[in-house]
Parts: sequence; structure tokens; C-alpha cells
Amino acid sequence: MHITVVPASPKTGQAAIRSLLADASNPAVRGYYRDLAKVPAEFKANPRFEAVQGDVEDAASLDFTGSDAVLNITPPLYDERDIIAHARLVSENVKAAVKLAESVKRLVLLSSVGAQYDHGTGEILTNHEAEALLHDAAPEVVFVRCAYFMENWGMALETLPAGFFFTTLTPLDYSLPMIAVQDIGSTCAAQLLATGTALPSRPHVFELHGPRAYTSADVQRAFEEVLGKSVEMRPVEKAGLDGFYAAVFPPGVAAHFAEMNRSYLEGGILYEDPRPTPGEKKFGKTELVEVVRQMLGA
Repeated sequence: MHITVVPASPKTGQAAIRSLLADASNPAVRGYYRDLAKVPAEFKANPRFEAVQGDVEDAASLDFTGSDAVLNITPPLYDERDIIAHARLVSENVKAAVKLAESVKRLVLLSSVGAQYDHGTGEILTNHEAEALLHDAAPEVVFVRCAYFMENWGMALETLPAGFFFTTLTPLDYSLPMIAVQDIGSTCAAQLLATGTALPSRPHVFELHGPRAYTSADVQRAFEEVLGKSVEMRPVEKAGLDGFYAAVFPPGVAAHFAEMNRSYLEGGILYEDPRPTPGEKKFGKTELVEVVRQMLGA
């Protein structure tokens, strides 16, 4: 079996590749990189892995010939370009490459909880656009709608040496589904390796959550357990989200992230959830404290 991951450089792509290369079925894996210098040494050393230079923004650089399945990840933008137009461009390029290859039987799209909405979700709208374009890209299509990444708490690494971290998940006892990147990788790998088996629908859509939902207080406890000391939690209330993200990102990017954050808080479209994802939910096994331990190198 031959599987392509495009792009391969995101942490989720790396996790999927790692799971694929560890699988007993020994699939061949091709990863697309804009910069081949970013190919991890562990992948280079594996004879079943092929690194290819290519860019989802450049249709001519994508050639999926011989691939049975493709994992597609819509890359985020951190500049002032139109995120929807960019998501449309890269999705159209991937779809065209899948169609041209003819060998591709299954496309797996790494998407997000909330991708069913066409408004009110900020940066998640890029996943909505990708799903709209890729729903019929291959004979078998799977959308993996992931919950909040546990690794997003890595932003706390800048302030933890000073004894505190910011949280935009309020109120502090409000719980949110979260998922670890390694569980995303293994789930996507399992979907790719199942190419050729019947799906209940096209596209087949499911949400991917962690073993349980977590609150900001849970995050605080995880940091304290791993560090072995007290850690202060500094909440960023909903009214302060625009200013918080504006201190980190360019204005347009900050606005998208603030809207995304508001979407899953009380009053937001994901909180109210009038149109939940159809079908099943899948659950990862990795607990938040394990991810915190990995992030802190403990």
C-alpha cells in the first residue's frame, strides 16, 4: 500500500507518518515538504519513506501517482492573506492532484469540530471550505473533525518560567473536548490503512475527542503535577480575546483566532451546537497530563 501525506511538516502530519511507518502492514509513505531540510531524520532513515518537494499552493508540484490514499491537512495562515481564498486554493490543488492520479481510492482530510458551519467560527472556516471542496474528491472520503488540540497549551511555555499561564477557556470550570496530536496521527493512519473497506457514507464524518473533556482548572493541575509546584492561572475573559490575540498575531489573524475562541464559549455557535456532526464520535487515549509532560520534557 502507498500513502501520501500533504503537507507532511505539521505536527499532525508527522504523527500520522510515525504511526504509518510503525504499522505491521509496512506501507510505503510519501511526504510533501516545501523545504526538504525540515524532513525529520527518523523519516529519512526509513527505507519506506520518500520525501518530495512540493507545495499545496502550487498545483504543478503535486503528483500523487501510485498512491492508494492521501492524508490532506489544510495549513493555517499567519499573515494577512484571505484565509478562505487560501483554503479554497490549496484544496482545489489537492483535489486536482487526486483526480489526476486515478490510483487514489481514499482521501482523509484532517478537519475540525465546527467545520459544518459556514459562519461564526473564525479560523475553523478554512476547514469548512476544505470540506466543501473535497467531499467528492475520491471514491472514499473521510473527514476527521478534531477537538481542541491539547498541544495548544504549549503557548504557556513562554510564561511558565515566571510561574503563570494564560487561559482563554472561561469560565474556569467550563469543560471542552481536547485531543492529543499523537492520537490524531494514529486515528488518521488507521483511516488511511483501511482504504478499500466500505464506509457508511461519502463523505464519512466523525468527531475525534480525547478520553474526556478538560477545564482550565484541569490544565492548571496538569502543569502543577508535572512541574511539582504551584502555577498561577490568569484567565482572559471573552471581552478581552481580541486584545489578547492582537498582542500575538497580525490584526486579521488575531480577529480569526478571537472569533474561533468565542465560538466554543457560552453564546458561541459551537457552544449552542444546533447542528452537531452527524454520526459517531471517536476517542483518543492520551490524557492531558501526558501531553504536558511531553511539552515540558519531563
